[in-house]
Amino acid sequence: MKIFCDKANITKYSLLKNSIDINKIDRNIELHLKKDKIYLINKNYKNPVKIIVDFNDKDFIKRINIRLKDHKDIFHKIFSDKNSDILDGTAGFGRDGTLLNSMGHNVTMIENSPIVSLLLKNGIERSDNNIRLFHGNVYDLLKHSKKKYDYIYLDFMFNKLKTNSLSSKYDETLKLIATIDANKKEIVEMAKKNCKKKVVVKEPSNSTSSLPKPNHIIKTKLISYNVYLSHGA
Repeated sequence: MKIFCDKANITKYSLLKNSIDINKIDRNIELHLKKDKIYLINKNYKNPVKIIVDFNDKDFIKRINIRLKDHKDIFHKIFSDKNSDILDGTAGFGRDGTLLNSMGHNVTMIENSPIVSLLLKNGIERSDNNIRLFHGNVYDLLKHSKKKYDYIYLDFMFNKLKTNSLSSKYDETLKLIATIDANKKEIVEMAKKNCKKKVVVKEPSNSTSSLPKPNHIIKTKLISYNVYLSHGA
């Protein structure tokens, strides 16, 4: 990976360089730290793709509003209790967490990848949402925190279907820079101990993962939401 940085972002650049080995990241990925905007350029495509976390983007807001108005949307069914405290334990670029926040929930995000955390923090700083963000490992957070959330949401990295849509290019880029959770079973079990109601794990409908057996599954055409009741439920 190549990094391009201006003088205003030298401190962020230094912290990032100390936390990752850029030589181990795809060389067709560029990270740009420019004034108040931080973004990636993915040159693995014929037409390079710019990846920026922008919660003020008109298309992003439009997609959020469509899902908010659609009361048959799967999130309305899964996260049915209003004004809940929700931990998004695998924040990624913050799309699901932002939807939950827009639904009126109190959302806390945690992201393990230094690069993804940097982009996400930058996106939050340029928006007016009130999402709380941590950088770190969700297992460690749950193990050492006394706080219990109503819901804990986990979207572990998996191979999504490749299409030509911009959304999939975001997902494909995320896979090149994200930190893979090797201890998924342990994370799910720890989450069950630290939530009041449900742990929700998003997976592809044809997943062959060896996660613990859920209490029940809510399915769409392509996605399964494995629902685990908390130990205290």
